[in-house]
Order: sequence, then structure tokens, then C-alpha cells
Amino acid sequence: MQEKTLLRTAFITAIIGILILLFILNKIELTHSNLGNLTKNDLDKKVKIKAEVIKVTETPGLYILDVKDFSGIMKVTVFKDEQLDIKKGDVLEIEAQVTNYKDNLELIAKKITIL
Repeated sequence: MQEKTLLRTAFITAIIGILILLFILNKIELTHSNLGNLTKNDLDKKVKIKAEVIKVTETPGLYILDVKDFSGIMKVTVFKDEQLDIKKGDVLEIEAQVTNYKDNLELIAKKITIL
């Protein structure tokens, strides 16, 4: 009987701990990064940038945005889940993952907000 109680307590504690970690993970805010400060050391990291669109290229499966901030220019890949109404000159807040494509840093957008 005591083993069952101990096992239940351990299981409930583990589930509560996992739920708390998930809650904390969802509440963590990304700080804004500058495009010019991103390096290969940032590969696979999630970043948040605020940048102006200087070029929009639409392909059958994705959008490729060239964006700039005061520190640099970078390409942002947006996979097509829905039609985007983004045009040159729009200022965006982008949450993205830093990747390397053809030996150049690039961002894969996870969330885009038009400011």
C-alpha cells in the first residue's frame, strides 16, 4: 500500500513539474536582437527582431523577405500557411529561428506581426 502511495505522489509531482515548466516556457519573452549582431554562434536560437521589409519574393511554397534594421540586412523565410499581405516598406516584428542556408545566416519566421 505504501509503495502505491509513493508511486502516485511521485507521478503527480512529475506531472505538476512538467506543467509548470511548460507554463514558464510560454511566458518567457524573447528580447529584441539586431540583425548585425547575429552570428553563427546564434544558429538554432530563437530571436525577435524589428525590421523594415525592403523586398518580398513569393514562391509556390514560401515567401522570402529581405529585411533591414539599423545594423544590417537579412533574409527571412516564411513558409506559406496562409496568404500574407506584406509589402515593401512594412515594419515587422518577427520571431524566428536563426539558420544557415548556403553559408549565409537566415531567419525562419515563426511569428510575424505588422507594426
